[in-house]
Amino acid sequence: MSIPKVDFYFGALLSHLVNRGFSPVMKEGGQDRRIYALENETDSYFIYAKYSFTPRFKKESRIWTFSFYDTEMEKTLRSRHDNQYLFAFICGEEDLQNTEIILLTASEVSECIKTSDAGRKWLTIEMADRKRTLTVRGSAHSKPGYSLKITRSTDQRLEELPTMLF
Repeated sequence: MSIPKVDFYFGALLSHLVNRGFSPVMKEGGQDRRIYALENETDSYFIYAKYSFTPRFKKESRIWTFSFYDTEMEKTLRSRHDNQYLFAFICGEEDLQNTEIILLTASEVSECIKTSDAGRKWLTIEMADRKRTLTVRGSAHSKPGYSLKITRSTDQRLEELPTMLF
């Protein structure tokens, strides 16, 4: 039996969450196994996972692109639970141990892709080598200078969850 590459990515995400005290529960099965309910001692959240297998290279950085479809928008950013959603962007590498998981809140994703606008929606995550922050841009950013700067540390983002979401 061969194991699809995406299972390694989702497994890494789940392992990371369990190791940080969360109890993830899969909310969808089959090919759409992207939504998980998360609980810890204090709160509960939904997490929506997206992955990109290969980055593009630009000077001393790598860039991953994630597309958003209307069905995804309805499930997450336009749902009645939108303020409880956290997005896990799995930035894959050929060498799996170099893969990174980036966490964004629903409001950060919405700011980047303008959920109310029609048309193609996308988000990019750019990681510069040896930097502690990363750059997030999206289809809402028509001007080149606009972007979000966030910490690269998944652990730090998980610790900040209660203040980030509410």
